[in-house]
Amino acid sequence: MLADICTGLISVFTLPSIGAIALGILTGLIFGAIPGISGIMAISILLPMTFYVSPLVGIPMLLGIYKASMFGGSITAVLLNTPGAPPAVCTAMDGFPLTRQGKAGKALNAALTGSVFGDTFSNILLICVAAPLAYLTLKIGPVEQCCLILLALTVVGSISGPSLTKGIICAGVGILLATVGASGATGAIRFTFDNENLMGGIALIPMVIGLLCLPEVIHQASSRISSVIQQKLNLKDENGRLTWKEFKAHIPVLLRSSLIGSIIGALPGLGASPAAYMAYSEARRTSKNPETFGKGNVAGVLAPEAANNAVTGSAMIPLLTLGIPGDDVTAVLMGAFLIQGITPGPNIFFDNTTVVYGIFASLIICDVLLYVIAKTGFRFWVRITQLPKHIIFSTVTIFAFVGTYSINQSLFDVLCLILFGLLGYGMRRFQFPAGPMIIGFILGPLLESAFDQTMTLSDGSFMIFLTKPVAVLLLLLTAGAVFSILRGRKRNARLLRQARA
Repeated sequence: MLADICTGLISVFTLPSIGAIALGILTGLIFGAIPGISGIMAISILLPMTFYVSPLVGIPMLLGIYKASMFGGSITAVLLNTPGAPPAVCTAMDGFPLTRQGKAGKALNAALTGSVFGDTFSNILLICVAAPLAYLTLKIGPVEQCCLILLALTVVGSISGPSLTKGIICAGVGILLATVGASGATGAIRFTFDNENLMGGIALIPMVIGLLCLPEVIHQASSRISSVIQQKLNLKDENGRLTWKEFKAHIPVLLRSSLIGSIIGALPGLGASPAAYMAYSEARRTSKNPETFGKGNVAGVLAPEAANNAVTGSAMIPLLTLGIPGDDVTAVLMGAFLIQGITPGPNIFFDNTTVVYGIFASLIICDVLLYVIAKTGFRFWVRITQLPKHIIFSTVTIFAFVGTYSINQSLFDVLCLILFGLLGYGMRRFQFPAGPMIIGFILGPLLESAFDQTMTLSDGSFMIFLTKPVAVLLLLLTAGAVFSILRGRKRNARLLRQARA
């Protein structure tokens, strides 16, 4: 493994790869620092660029965006009490009180330190766990793969928002849209309506950008972005930085929070927000001065930032080893792999060894560059939050259309972008989640292919699913996941009714 890691490090230690990572980090920081402009929007906009470059240039760039946008959300949380991303809500609880005390620099440095610490912790865990886990899953055949994709689809229950029914509907529509075009198994032409542009199916990029980017632009363009920072940013004395003494005193908090984030990130469907809340709660529970939380405690900034950034590395474990995207961000990242002709799963460690370990090495480079770029540009990120919103959203829209057109030079793709943008805005208005539709669209063809192969092996008998021990185990896990999701939603609904009463 050490030799593979060294080979991977050499493969990404090139000017194009490092430049792409730096570009991704800059983009992630900018998008993360602007409330309402999330990291997944940046990933979806720059996804078309990966079509023209090698996997060790395009994918590390997207990972840089993923990691940097997590920290970027804490900038406005600390300075404006306006979280740039949902996980940064916890960061604002103690970050903004520190800013009001004239310690904005300390809060920003604490957020950055926690982010990089959590990132590095989860990356090391990914490198150590991914390959051995892939070896264990190598014997997965079509039957097991079919069951595994069914298990992966249960993540829809965790990212569906308030209504599970709406999430299931969106996932079903995503799977249906994935059937458009020629069948990979039989060659049958489906749902093309004699339109030649649909013979190859619906393109992934127009769908992703249309559902994730344009609705957000339309929504945020009509809302006001605060652009006034009351406190002067001090980065020099003890109020403007995190001292070495403070860092050493909070190492246990950082380790616990990183472990919490790594465990939650490896479980499909949970995401960064629960990790941030759990880490914040644990830091407060174990603190000698819990009464200071919410009033400007540095641990209240370090803990959630370490946890939500630790999610990014461990979320790659199910994606790379099992081919399961744990949330909407990793679903888009899976799309980037597929664009490059690489299918995530256990075989990726044998068919694309250099690429995988190059990605591992790029994750470490991401951490180093994130710390350097973010720390040296604190004042610049503050200015980003003050940009006029008409410039921000106009630029985002231009990138969306240019990126969509650039892949196939097709106006039909632009039309699809517009149609999916309108669909996404309607879904947003009526609270239908876009994430399940994207996951259904990506996993649909894989499920269809595995199911067709399974039926061919069994001559159409479903009993084959009960003859494979691994398949039975996966089906039991799927049933358990469904039961757990339904029970959790029922409990949350009961607690909500009690709170309202």
